[in-house]
Amino acid sequence: MKFRILILLLISAVSCSAPPVKEEVKVAVQDTNIPSLEKFFKRSEGDSIRAGQVIEKHNIVQQLTHLRLMDKGGKKYYLLERENITEMINAVTEGIYLDYVIINKHGDIIYTKKNDSLFGTNVNEGYEETPLKKCFSMRRGVYFEDISLITPGAKTYSLYVSSPVYVQQNFHGILVMLIDISKISEILEKNTDVVNSKGVIKITDDYSRINSMINENIGLNINDAVRDGAANMETSNEEIDLKTFNFNSISWILVKKKAQTLTSYNR
Repeated sequence: MKFRILILLLISAVSCSAPPVKEEVKVAVQDTNIPSLEKFFKRSEGDSIRAGQVIEKHNIVQQLTHLRLMDKGGKKYYLLERENITEMINAVTEGIYLDYVIINKHGDIIYTKKNDSLFGTNVNEGYEETPLKKCFSMRRGVYFEDISLITPGAKTYSLYVSSPVYVQQNFHGILVMLIDISKISEILEKNTDVVNSKGVIKITDDYSRINSMINENIGLNINDAVRDGAANMETSNEEIDLKTFNFNSISWILVKKKAQTLTSYNR
């Protein structure tokens, strides 16, 4: 009996002296890309609405159209009002815009914040397939046009948000604001590229790759993975996490790489 009690005491002592087993707890890292983009786009949408309301309140479209007719193009009088209009729009928007463009109901560009070459031209003449023409056509409400050059000869890519201007329920024109895409890059997580559903690169670290096609096989795999609801895919080199982002008319695929950038597959 004493021997049995001694054995039990020894077993108890050994079990008490053994170091506790530490259970490994994996903490999931939350992806911030989607919430950040949603906040960004909602802010731009709000900016567009507020800026449109300012233009409506001060009857800016009608006044600029009148000034344009007074001086066979109106540039002399328009320049006097340009700074004031810019200040009014700046007062109700965030500092993420490269330019503002106002187009009257006839398609005439009657104001720009910076791009003088656009002033006095008409989006119905020579602007086919440009973001300005698309924004002018989609004038039923706030509209986002995907990243592209404002004209074929331009060098800077922008995202576009437009809002119609109504005065007493009569359509007077639209305001188009050019969003600086570097501001979008700043809120994305490291090693995240943005492509559209056609496999065209829209945002990436290598600016020269914007609006170019990614490798065909990679593009097809991305679309298949997103369509099938997969959160990630594997290539011969790495694992890629995928997220879809949709807002207004924008439909993007966020491609987050573990190592190298997706644009390297273009080479």
